Amino acid sequence: MSRMAAVRQRPLRPLSSATDLTDHTDHPDAPHAAIAPDSDPHSDAADFESETQSLTPSIWDYVHQHGRTYHRYMAGAYPFPNDALENERLDMQHVIIRALFDQHNYFAPLKRPKRILDIGCGTGKWCLEMAKEFPRARVEGIDLSPIQPDVTPANVDFFIDDIRRKEWWHCTQPYDYIHTRMSLGIFPDFRVIIQKAFNNLEPGGYLESHEMYPKVYCDDGTMPPTFELLEWTRLQDKAAMTLGTPLRIANKLKTWYEQAGFVDVVEDVWAIPMNSWARDSKHKLLGKFMLWNLCQGLHAWTVEYFVKALQWTEAEVEVYLAHLRNAIADRSVHGYYKVWVVYGRKPSAHEPPSKVPKPPHWPQEPSSDDEGDDDE
Repeated sequence: MSRMAAVRQRPLRPLSSATDLTDHTDHPDAPHAAIAPDSDPHSDAADFESETQSLTPSIWDYVHQHGRTYHRYMAGAYPFPNDALENERLDMQHVIIRALFDQHNYFAPLKRPKRILDIGCGTGKWCLEMAKEFPRARVEGIDLSPIQPDVTPANVDFFIDDIRRKEWWHCTQPYDYIHTRMSLGIFPDFRVIIQKAFNNLEPGGYLESHEMYPKVYCDDGTMPPTFELLEWTRLQDKAAMTLGTPLRIANKLKTWYEQAGFVDVVEDVWAIPMNSWARDSKHKLLGKFMLWNLCQGLHAWTVEYFVKALQWTEAEVEVYLAHLRNAIADRSVHGYYKVWVVYGRKPSAHEPPSKVPKPPHWPQEPSSDDEGDDDE
């Protein structure tokens, strides 16, 4: 495909109009393995390149607001910051997800892929690890911020680009594997991304998504209905819906994959504690890292939403988050999140297509250049 407006570089995420997918209704939850709480609440655990290319000055001229920096290219498309604080959190998030998935970067049955795409590649960690595992594959990452390393392996390319652009409905060079991760709260309609991925895969190629559901769960009654994190979750969801970027996408992915045309769709759900309340060493360590990740990310996930959608002041956000961080660290509350893993295969030319029909309101390819995804 043409990359006229894309700035090519080394290694955020991001789209259409809200439909019934932007509802507040919980869909049936997928099964998950229970996590046993630690009988000793005071115990704890520890332990857990080469081509350089330049960007235009306008890409580096970040937007400054709320005491943070945000991407300049397609400003406003991604509601979260891109500064050093957030990049450090993104790198730790990658470590957490790898540990949760027992060091797997993917679950689709890949066989010598030639072209791999990461949509919203962030700091590029996933791309670099995939390039090492598949040294003969061309690994590409696209993002709205130039926050990736300048020096990379020869088989990695990063592009500052916007997946919302019309050109991404059809590429001239299809991929064998496309990956998305943590895209909640970014796209008005994530089904558009799924459909674009389907269109841009070789027959037999795979799309895979790793998404956290924003609801905090508790199985043993230790989370009171007045728990501060529950209130924050409701407020964040309200703000995201007001801005037209729904957070609750993880539990709908399997259906959307099948409606887009994918077959052999697999869904799995993983649980991750919100802090180190769990008994076994793996979940205790994951919870410890998750607590750091939550506290580090709260400001980024709150300030733009609450100020813009709920009309809070920045000072009100700061005071509110100080109390919230204390609540999240409370190990007597056995809260956890669910992370969905979904992958599906684009059928070959000679096999039956998906039997799941597209609903009438399924996203369609734009018929003109004024669909909100132009490059100006």
